[in-house]
Order: sequence, then structure tokens, then C-alpha cells
Amino acid sequence: MQQLLVQAAAAVAWYVALVAITRLAGKRLAGQTATFDLIILISLGVVMQNVLLQEGAAPAFVFVVVVFALHRLVTMACTRSPRLRALIRGRPRPLIRDGVIDKDALRKEDLTIADLKAGLRRVGLDRFEDVEIATLEETGHITGRRQQRHRRRRPRPRRDYLRRVTTPSSARALRARAGSLMVTTSSALRRSAAASALLPSET
Repeated sequence: MQQLLVQAAAAVAWYVALVAITRLAGKRLAGQTATFDLIILISLGVVMQNVLLQEGAAPAFVFVVVVFALHRLVTMACTRSPRLRALIRGRPRPLIRDGVIDKDALRKEDLTIADLKAGLRRVGLDRFEDVEIATLEETGHITGRRQQRHRRRRPRPRRDYLRRVTTPSSARALRARAGSLMVTTSSALRRSAAASALLPSET
């Protein structure tokens, strides 16, 4: 039993050491990982595991269970505590603003211009001038947004006459004009008929 407790404590130490190494290495190991960086990280994990893992099936089982449970607890705690999440995973860091590269941010994240170009190409951005903002996320991946090119829109022709026609007052005015026109036409027809009746008929 004491051997299993020692193995559980070793698993906790291995997990804490791995988190510390990953955090010290920066976000580069998370998303912008080169082949050599990945080999170094895996080798460190394997070496620490070989040192801390005891022989036998029971210690191996305890090691796996403790690491898995500890990782689940840390993940749940990070979702509830932004400070703990920032401590373990880091914070997003802007790398480009309005086409201007933040060289201090690149230096702090151990990234080169080539790394930045490669990350931008993954999101479909080829030129720094086209980038409104590019951010190195806590996952290690670079995200970016293209600048919006504002186009001048041609002014639409005013159609006030349509609005005037469609207003209720305009409709009433049109109906009044149509009614007066009909009255005038009927009066003219009646006068014309009366004048025709007064003319002498031909024999």
C-alpha cells in the first residue's frame, strides 16, 4: 500500500513538472511546434516518467489513474477560474495591429517572422499589411482578421415623388382632382348636347 501511495505522489510530481516545463517553454510548444521542439518535449516526458514510474502493473495503473484524474481536476478548475487558466495556459497576446508587427510580443513568445508568416498562411493571410489584428492564442495557434476595405457607395437617386404619391394626403388630393375632372367633363358634355338641340334641323 505504501508503494502505491509513493507512486501516486510521483505521478503528481510528474504532472506538475510537465506543466511547468510546458509553461516555461511558452505557447510555441502548443501550436507552433517544430519537429525538433516536439521531440524535445516528448523526450523530457519519457525521461521523467521512467525515473518516477516503478516496476509492476499496479504502480503503472496508479500512475495512469492519478495523472488522468489530476488533469481532469485541473481542466475543470481552469474553466471556473480565469486566473488559474491564465497561470497554467497563459493569455492571448496580440502580434499584429493594423498591419504593424509587435516585435516585443514576438520576442516574449520566442517566435520569428517566419513563424508568424506560417501561422498567418494557415488562416488565409499572406501579407502583414492586410491584417487588422493577429493574436497568439493560449492554445499556441495564431488567429487573424483581415482589414475591411471600405468602398464608397454611389448615392442612390432620391425618389421623393414616389413617397409623395404613396402618402394618404396625396392619394386624397389625387382622388379630388380626378373627381373634379369628371365633373368638368360631364358639364361640358351636357352643354354640348344642349347647344346641339338649339340648332335648327335641316329639312
